[in-house]
Amino acid sequence: MKSFIKQHTPSVGLRWLHKSGLYKRFVPPVGKVDVGDFLRQTPFSKRFGYDRGGPVDRYYIENFLQKEAPHIKGNTLEIGDNEYTMQYGGSKVSKSDILHIDDSNPKATYVGDLSHAPHIPSNHFDCIVLTQTLHLIYDFKGALQTCHRILKPGGTLLLTSPGITPIDQGIWKDTWYWSFTDKSLSRLFTENFLDAEVEVRTFGNVYTATAFLYGMGLGEVPKPQLDFQDPHYQVIITVKAVKHH
Repeated sequence: MKSFIKQHTPSVGLRWLHKSGLYKRFVPPVGKVDVGDFLRQTPFSKRFGYDRGGPVDRYYIENFLQKEAPHIKGNTLEIGDNEYTMQYGGSKVSKSDILHIDDSNPKATYVGDLSHAPHIPSNHFDCIVLTQTLHLIYDFKGALQTCHRILKPGGTLLLTSPGITPIDQGIWKDTWYWSFTDKSLSRLFTENFLDAEVEVRTFGNVYTATAFLYGMGLGEVPKPQLDFQDPHYQVIITVKAVKHH
């Protein structure tokens, strides 16, 4: 039906249909869905859209970090590298530490598993940037307990986790253990970040979830589609947790 409308409606009329919302509210009858380019069994990209202009989910991750940038300061810890720490912390960061799972990263200042890291000092960090990592740690409760222990009182954990997502076929395919929702993360922080001030939010909608699953690039998704939030289709879940003074 939508194809018929496009073919037989002048461009001015199509713009009016979009502006009025009538086109978006149209629900095709059963058996009459125009699936177009989505009629396929494989995605456009198997690399999360990196080869098509960048992953859709990064829009939500980076907007979250931009919003919470005032907390990225002082002595910070990031996992794998410190790209986001320096991008959003900048001159507010006095010391930037990196935790890596093994010794393959020469820039890492700590090596080990976040779920069991007794060598990292307690009450030490003003901020921990933990993006897209918790689902790769089998003992994720242990990882959260470590984060709570090593944060200074008043320090902030900024965490993001994938919700609706492809599963990596490359380096992380053997350690992609978990999927979370806002409800599961809220309960985890209640149990493992005692007395913390916790804010859990979700980002995404059915369109952006579908675009991400198909591997569309960020530039291929219009901003109004990205900015519409529907908690029933959680592409990214974010958590800001401030340790109790």
